[in-house]
Amino acid sequence: MSARPRLQLVQLVALADAGLVRVAWSPVWSCYLVTVTRPGRGIVAEHQVRDRARALDLADQALADLAATAGVPA
Repeated sequence: MSARPRLQLVQLVALADAGLVRVAWSPVWSCYLVTVTRPGRGIVAEHQVRDRARALDLADQALADLAATAGVPA
């Protein structure tokens, strides 16, 4: 039995009680997955992009959006 490739964590940011933004590399799909979750709501956004810089930009924007929604400074 061969081991399957797994997601490789690139960045994980949790904003106090506002949510979580995760950037992971998928070797199977050859892309970055940007996932945004909020407490009690689960996944609220998910993006698949091929460029690492674009993935990190999306994560920064998602973090700013979570902060604005929660009323806390990012």
